[in-house]
Order: sequence, then C-alpha cells, then structure tokens
Amino acid sequence: MRDGLGFLLDVPVFVGTQTSPQSAVNGWTAISLNTTQVDTYGGHSNTVNNSRYTAQVAGYYNVCGVACWATNGTNVRAARIDVNGTVVQGTSQMFPASTTTITGVATPLRTVYLAVGDYVEVAGYQNSGVASPGLATGVASDVTSSLFVIWSHA
Repeated sequence: MRDGLGFLLDVPVFVGTQTSPQSAVNGWTAISLNTTQVDTYGGHSNTVNNSRYTAQVAGYYNVCGVACWATNGTNVRAARIDVNGTVVQGTSQMFPASTTTITGVATPLRTVYLAVGDYVEVAGYQNSGVASPGLATGVASDVTSSLFVIWSHA
C-alpha cells in the first residue's frame, strides 16, 4: 500500500524542449529535444536518441507536443505524436506557414499506452522546398519545439 501510494505521489513526468535549431528536409522529422526540464524517471537523454521519451513504467500516458519552424511562408507546417516511430492516429495538426514569424504547431493531448521500453516522439512536418540542409526549426524565448509526457494510469 505504501509503495503504491508513493508511486501515485511521484508518477513519471517528462518535459523536454529544443534550444538549438535543427535542420529538416521536406517531410516528417522526429524533433530533437536537447534540454530536459523535468524527467522524474530518467526516460530521456539530451544526447542519445534525444527525440525520444522512453517509458520506464508501463501504463497509459497523456502526451502532447509542439513543432516550431523558422519563418518561411511556403506551403504548410505540421506536428504529430509518434509511438515507436508510428503515427498515433488523430494527433496530426497542420497550419499554413508564416512569412513573418515562427510557426508553432501543437498536437492535441492524447492518451497512449506505453509498455516499458516503448518510446514517444513529437514529429514535425514541413514542405517549404528549401534544399539541403533543409528548413530549420524555430527557437525563441517564448516558443520552441517540445514534448510533454505524464503517466496517467495502469
């Protein structure tokens, strides 16, 4: 009973953000998260596979993310949630690109089941047509790509 109550008072929580721009070619790209704000169970590395939060405890998790793109008004920008590299249906959001400011696209909050070792990512999409190395993600003091994960229940 005590251990169960202790767990409920300290469930897995992760908040990761991107503080350095990332170049991305046209299409979907896993967003790198090089800064950890909160990681209560050690499911994220800022240097190895840093786009991923890996479940340390099995259960249902509430997940949402943001993909931000540098100013470029061509076509659209999008964000979605992936589990183990596969899109979670109903998480994609798409918006027109902006010619004047960073385009930030947030996913809806979704509940997903993660077994121990499963990983979740926020993926971003751009189709600006910018040649290699691609369009950069946008990073500013008030808007940046990020991933939010919190354990909900078993």
